[in-house]
Amino acid sequence: MKKITSFVLSASLVFGAIPALAEASQSADQPTGNLKKGSQKVTPIVQVPAKSAKKARNVQSFAVKKGKKFKENELIVKFKNTYDVQSLGAVQGALGLKTKKDLGDKGTKLVEFKSGVKIEDAINALKASPLVEYAEPNYILYPSDVEAEATPKDVTDPLYGELWGLRNTGQDIEWVTGTPGIDIKAEGAWLRTQGNPNVVVAVIDTGTDINHPDIKNQIWKNPGEIAGDGIDNDKNGYIDDVNGWDFFHNDNTVFDADDGDEHGTHVSGTIAGSANSIGVIGVAPNVKIMPLKFLGPDGGDSADAIQAINYAKAKGVKITNNSWGGGDFSQALYDAIKGSNSLFVAAAGNDGLNIDTQVSYPAGYDLSNILSVAAIDNTGNVADFSNYGTKNVDVAAPGVSIKSSVPKGWSSDYSYAYEYLNGTSMATPHVTGVAALLQSTNSTISPADLKSSIMNTVTKLSSLTGIVGTGGLLNAQAAVNTQADNDIPGKPFPGTTVSNTVSATTDLDDVYSLDLKKGEKVTVTLTGAAGTDFDLYLYKPSATTVKSSDGIAIYSEKAGTSSETFTYIAPEAGTYYVDVYAYKGAGSYTATVKQGATAGTYENTAKEIGYIGSWSTLSAADASGGSFVRTNIGGSQVQFVFNGTGVSLRGAKSSTQGIAKVTIDGVSSEVNLYAPSLAYKIEYFKKTGLAAGRHVVTIEWTGKAAPGARKTATYINLDTIVVN
Repeated sequence: MKKITSFVLSASLVFGAIPALAEASQSADQPTGNLKKGSQKVTPIVQVPAKSAKKARNVQSFAVKKGKKFKENELIVKFKNTYDVQSLGAVQGALGLKTKKDLGDKGTKLVEFKSGVKIEDAINALKASPLVEYAEPNYILYPSDVEAEATPKDVTDPLYGELWGLRNTGQDIEWVTGTPGIDIKAEGAWLRTQGNPNVVVAVIDTGTDINHPDIKNQIWKNPGEIAGDGIDNDKNGYIDDVNGWDFFHNDNTVFDADDGDEHGTHVSGTIAGSANSIGVIGVAPNVKIMPLKFLGPDGGDSADAIQAINYAKAKGVKITNNSWGGGDFSQALYDAIKGSNSLFVAAAGNDGLNIDTQVSYPAGYDLSNILSVAAIDNTGNVADFSNYGTKNVDVAAPGVSIKSSVPKGWSSDYSYAYEYLNGTSMATPHVTGVAALLQSTNSTISPADLKSSIMNTVTKLSSLTGIVGTGGLLNAQAAVNTQADNDIPGKPFPGTTVSNTVSATTDLDDVYSLDLKKGEKVTVTLTGAAGTDFDLYLYKPSATTVKSSDGIAIYSEKAGTSSETFTYIAPEAGTYYVDVYAYKGAGSYTATVKQGATAGTYENTAKEIGYIGSWSTLSAADASGGSFVRTNIGGSQVQFVFNGTGVSLRGAKSSTQGIAKVTIDGVSSEVNLYAPSLAYKIEYFKKTGLAAGRHVVTIEWTGKAAPGARKTATYINLDTIVVN
């Protein structure tokens, strides 16, 4: 058995009892004969038979190398403002601190401290400094290993027939007969694009053999650098970084034969192997690979990973492949990924664990730009070694018996420089390649739209239900032929107005996500081109697709016109989905959204008011409307969204009342509701002069009593809210 390396990493408010109802031109609960949406069907789930008993693949965890979790005598430190090691004074001297590397432009640095100092003492000393935002270990990142049968050494013809992940005809792969159609539908995607040479994907990994004949023409060349002149021509801090950088050795040789660098080469071949007459073909064979090496034979560290991420960001790369992991939660690595302006495609890990409960990083970081990938085999079943989780793993892709390019090793040529590897590491570049195809079709596509396009177009498999978030297998054909706004989750609604086009024959739906608070009132209006019949829908947070009427909260679908509108009050907080649907015709439209209660007086029973926690209703003849609400329980609050220029809160003051915290648009103040004697309809908070538009005001219980009051006088209350 030959050891094959694959790098991985194992990463609404609940409201109280006062109900809120919808109001609109027509409710989804009313019988309407809705033929426009009701007749559409939900995408079926492909049934995958359970895997038959067979020899298990041996998955190891690199136990010998994983004795250390972090680099000795090193820390990653983020300084506040413009402070640095020299600003620390006595702390610097006591710890013997020296700056080793600058990890970014926001004060994050790799520092050394002297031997003999315990790492926990160094961290605590730095955290105690008012100049330091955080300090953490420089975690070591490791591979997990999957044992596989030796690669056949007699292959000299093109190997496309062995790439079951791209086209599965039921062929035998390493003595396992596949299930036809269990693949990513690459050929369907290639009918539209095989990739744009201007699209660059960063492979953050081991090195990449840039002389391999299947990838040498796909290697990125730095346009700002002159090779071999010993000058940092583009002034980015790296001399002669013609094809990328080696952060492990801190030089420009992105491939080191002595290190092996098998894994990065294999990943690169899956992403962008050339469409030529030899070897393999990649998912996106025309795009470019930027090799960024930070892993060596014994792993790498988070400081070097951060530098690689920042390098790609500085070069404008929108997609990075990350088949690696290890260590605990790292704030520095989290910050680097969050600020990378890229889609960070991450391997879920090879430990066979549910990483929703046993979180693995970076796949498990709660970041919207991470797309985490599990592995399946050629029968459609989840690989025994693959991590999974409906929260922290998004999609699945082929990751068992994946053939791709590797360095030639000690051979005289590259004839045999192809091997089968297994792991979520091998699944990840399939997803990265599809992301590159998507960027090739839309050069301005955002990382968020790349992610949503891939997640919204998977092939649903029964074997993946409850295993990955989408319940599906990567589908390249559907992804490149589906716009990001064609289905849930769509695109965030941009401000208050959006204009676009839809077509009853080519582009049925434009979908926009809209975050609403409980009780938040929203009015959506649509106008469309003359001669068209466009309709307007709002889907509930629980909806999964707009290709069915299931999940419609409210709609407006007048016959023969594209002038539609509805008003809705959210019964629960969450993300709702506005759907502009082309029933007949094609052309432009404008949709406007107005969020929040408009000018007027709102009694405490109004459905526009959202109550969190436990509130009691008290009858009182002197109160507005004959009642008010109050609470004396921690965690209770009122949330109210309005659209205007001012708001005032009115309630009762008495000897049992305490201090309320009132927050408007993030700015908080404390309000005293205590009075020796009972008085009703008291204006206890007022704010005017706000910019016209949406605002959020909250009233929170603090548990505080007013000066001079008894300690138990901590009630807060609400009678009415007035919007100007």
